[in-house]
Amino acid sequence: MMEKKTVGEIVKGRPLYVAQENDSMLEAVHYMTKYRVGALPVLAEGHLVGILSERDVMTRVVAQELNPASVKISQVMTRKVALLEKDKDYCQALATMNQLHIRHLPITDGGHLVGCVSIRELLEIDVECKDAEIQFLDDYIRKVESVM
Repeated sequence: MMEKKTVGEIVKGRPLYVAQENDSMLEAVHYMTKYRVGALPVLAEGHLVGILSERDVMTRVVAQELNPASVKISQVMTRKVALLEKDKDYCQALATMNQLHIRHLPITDGGHLVGCVSIRELLEIDVECKDAEIQFLDDYIRKVESVM
């Protein structure tokens, strides 16, 4: 059977897209669009202070009819952020995200931000793992049947 991937393995070597709390919402939206990310961990003086998601943009800026050029990320970001250490496996990440009803999860290494995973990418990995398990079991059954 395959060993489950850790979230650290998933984010290793990937660029880390972040925003600063004093950036404007317009800058953040342009950045998210350019890099095709649905959420940005938000930093202040190098420390994680929140996360800005597409949902935050829609509910706290667009729906409130605020001017994204004059609104700072710190005014609308989600401050209570769930984190997961890089040695946890992707199933733990999925369970955390499901329990908290979130779609993006920052990954840390000893309290330092190292990446962010989305539920979509974790579900894709889950399907790949399940397919590999099915193939392994199918091969095993064929071998057992050929011996009998």
